[in-house]
Amino acid sequence: MKKIFLAIFAFLTFAHAALAQTAPADNAEGIEGDPVVTNSFWSNWYVQAGLDMTLLNPYGCSFSDVFPKGKTFGLDVATGKWFTPEVGLRLRLNWENGFPLFKNGHLEWLAPIGDSGKNMDKGGVMAIYGDVQLNLLNTICGYDEERKWSLLVFPRAGFLSNLAIKSSSPMVGVGVGTTYRLNERLSLYADMAYQVMTSEFYGGLSTTGMTVSAGSNGFFDFHIGVQWDLGKSKGKFRRLSSY
Repeated sequence: MKKIFLAIFAFLTFAHAALAQTAPADNAEGIEGDPVVTNSFWSNWYVQAGLDMTLLNPYGCSFSDVFPKGKTFGLDVATGKWFTPEVGLRLRLNWENGFPLFKNGHLEWLAPIGDSGKNMDKGGVMAIYGDVQLNLLNTICGYDEERKWSLLVFPRAGFLSNLAIKSSSPMVGVGVGTTYRLNERLSLYADMAYQVMTSEFYGGLSTTGMTVSAGSNGFFDFHIGVQWDLGKSKGKFRRLSSY
């Protein structure tokens, strides 16, 4: 786990250095002389829909056995808003294994442990959480309304519910992601995150474990999908000179 976080940190550090060196000077001058104006509350909203894979890793279980014991698939929908070119919020609803196409008959680590069929029959797992998004490209290089792709990092908090045993747990995590604009409204997105929760999700005591020897009640998730920018702004911010 430590190696994974070190790899993510190294990637972000490299991206920071590379982008800082390649940012065009005329773009920086334009931002300084022609600042971006924050839009109204009703501007810069978007919706997302996609697929995901989650790798559950209960406390005391080896991550080497996560395939197929801790693997789930699901659907997600989200809505979000960019308040500035650098900072936004996103609210996402995630449904694991409830959709028949993605039911995983080999899953063993989803409570009740060892009876994956019972969990699938009762709807699987539901999660709702919020992300505070930071656009690294806009933060490092300045805002460019013609830029097609973005690099994001975000802390996350929310709730996870196991429908088979009607038990829920809070969760917190951190993630990285990217979007690529296809046209003036439509984009592709991909992101990944690591979260921790309590053992109450599995029907146990409400603890995370969090010991070096046995890990924690954590899980990775990976998402891909499409994003549609709403309203007249079409996901862009205007500069002062355009008013």
